[in-house]
Amino acid sequence: MAQVWLIGRPVAHSLSPAMHNAAFAKLGLPHRYEAKETSDDQLAATVARLRGDDVLGANVTIPHKESVLRLLDEVDPEARRIGAVNTIVSRGARLIGYNTDKYGFEKALEVQPRRVPWHEGFPFADDDILIVGAGGAARACALALLEHGNDVDIANRDPARAEAVARSIDVDGRHPRVVPWPRGRVLVDAVVNATPLGLSGEEALEDVQLPMWVIDLVPTAEETPLVKRAKATENVTVVDGLSMLLHQAARSFELWTGVPAPLEAMRAALPRPV
Repeated sequence: MAQVWLIGRPVAHSLSPAMHNAAFAKLGLPHRYEAKETSDDQLAATVARLRGDDVLGANVTIPHKESVLRLLDEVDPEARRIGAVNTIVSRGARLIGYNTDKYGFEKALEVQPRRVPWHEGFPFADDDILIVGAGGAARACALALLEHGNDVDIANRDPARAEAVARSIDVDGRHPRVVPWPRGRVLVDAVVNATPLGLSGEEALEDVQLPMWVIDLVPTAEETPLVKRAKATENVTVVDGLSMLLHQAARSFELWTGVPAPLEAMRAALPRPV
């Protein structure tokens, strides 16, 4: 039996173990996915323990997606471009970092109604999108949105972190633009909550009049306050964090195992329909 870990803090709330263990069981694979609470000073030692034949790899979540890069032997070019890793694959003594957040974000949006039919199913092109947050998930979303031709604004409680994202994410010379934390009416087509706000029942955008699209990346067993308010608001399309979680998890599963993920078994393991 091989193990797969979820490395982050906090992780007790995570829905990933149920999803991945359901996938292993569906395919008859003798593996086990476990959440490992990991503080900053434990990160290097925890990553070092991934080197070995009894570990397939790990997922990496808040707050380690950026800092883990320095601990790996190799980083996939897209993950390097994003500046964050959420999936580590163990190949014997070598650890390789990938980012499946961008893939998961794009897949979650592709199942939404198309606004531009020629744009390969992605619902945004030439739109104005606001991302709140400046961590690894925000980086992945910013790159995806810029690649699809959108203008991207970044807001964060710590403006210096937003500035760092804006400098490092580049698509043909185009970067995100740093803006103040949103209040009242925001003149954008969509807002993406890429902060952890919502994990503990708080709302990320309580002072904001919601735009036409609300994408909340926080994956919780119960709907977050932001998702609930958006669903209750007329003419707002809502993308729940469970959708991105499902698709990024499926891609991670395939990187570890080399076989297609049993998507429906993983979906059925989630506490709410996706």
